[in-house]
Amino acid sequence: MPVYDFEELDFYELLGVSRSASPEEIKRAYRREIARYHPDRYVNASPEDLEYARRRSQLLTEAYATLSNPSARSAYNLDRRRQSGRSPSRTAPPPPPPTQRDHQAELYQQARNHFEAGRYVQAIAALRQLHQINPFYRDSAALLADAESRLRDRAAEKRLAAAPIPLRHLTLIAGAVVVLVLVSGAIWRLGSQHSLRSADAGAGVIVTPDTLPSPVSVEATPPMPLPTVLLAALTTSPVPSPPPQATVALPTLTVQESSDPLMPTPLSRSPEAEGALLLRDDTFDRGWAAVRRTTWSVGPRDGRYRVAAEAQVGVIWSYRSVSSSNIRMNVDVEVVEGKGGVILRFRDEQNYLIFVVAPQTGDFLLEQMRNGTPTTIASGTRDDLRFPDRLFRLDARLRASQISIAVNGKVVVETDIPSLPTASRFGVAVVARETRSEAWFDNLEIRALP
Repeated sequence: MPVYDFEELDFYELLGVSRSASPEEIKRAYRREIARYHPDRYVNASPEDLEYARRRSQLLTEAYATLSNPSARSAYNLDRRRQSGRSPSRTAPPPPPPTQRDHQAELYQQARNHFEAGRYVQAIAALRQLHQINPFYRDSAALLADAESRLRDRAAEKRLAAAPIPLRHLTLIAGAVVVLVLVSGAIWRLGSQHSLRSADAGAGVIVTPDTLPSPVSVEATPPMPLPTVLLAALTTSPVPSPPPQATVALPTLTVQESSDPLMPTPLSRSPEAEGALLLRDDTFDRGWAAVRRTTWSVGPRDGRYRVAAEAQVGVIWSYRSVSSSNIRMNVDVEVVEGKGGVILRFRDEQNYLIFVVAPQTGDFLLEQMRNGTPTTIASGTRDDLRFPDRLFRLDARLRASQISIAVNGKVVVETDIPSLPTASRFGVAVVARETRSEAWFDNLEIRALP
């Protein structure tokens, strides 16, 4: 029988609790860990991974049974002290302090060894244990995401291999048909009067000095980009060429005004808005990143776009590229918890501008990240930013170094930022530093300003 790394841990380390943990803390830790390693979750995994999960769940159950029983816990503690050479007598002098172990480095190395050997379940287990101690240790976040992705791919390959041969033939035929349709659409678009620029999309996490002693950046690897002609065919459908004065980068969505008094009013069709070139008008139903990690996630859901992050994570963003850096951006925002808003002039995780609102408290923040150093441009608390339903319409205008931001038609910030980065990436974001944050976005519209 193989010997696993977790078998060297005592019951407290296995559950991830301190030795002074209360019975309720032990119960919560057991439920969390057993949900991760229950064998039923690994029915499609390799026999080695299934055996690992089975053995770990057995040991977790044994640990919970011991530590949740006061007499059994006392006996276990006494036995552990005896094994470590300590005397239970209160009059015995205290032993010298043990040599400090770099537990984080050990867990990381264990995870790296399991990953390189293809033992992804064991690697995920070690990385999750490391994340309970320090979620920002080296490249552990990226390594965890890679291990989870490879484990899913392995399960998918096994399901495909187990499928009947005719089903695999149908899959290949369907894939060929899709490619032919995409190429045909791309050729039609290339021959039309108005060509399209490929849509750039991405998402990730930015950890700022507010969350760590020194700046650290952990960015999720975006999906492998499609060739330009295929991506253009994916994001558009063959429709007649629009008139030259109304070139459209994506299919236009007609927004109907809601009769619900709690819903924010969509962007009014002012003469300025009608005359401006429409760069993007969508409801996040396609083309936007969909990423799910242990402590944060972005992606479409129920006809809207959701961005969420646990406390201490930092800034979570998702962006799309347009063809101009002077724009007017409007979007409906529902902040369920924490702070949510828009990310403006995004160049990279070290250079961007972000504006967020906390409708529960009326707080707002306009912050610029320049070469990895955050600077507060404007912040404060306003009574007219308190929304009981937590819904509002955000309107941001950027022209050169000038910026104006309004919420539900009321100007909140109007300023000039000489060092504003030149970029044509705009998106949505949440700030999760002191507390958890979750926001939902809908009815996005971006127009080029003359």
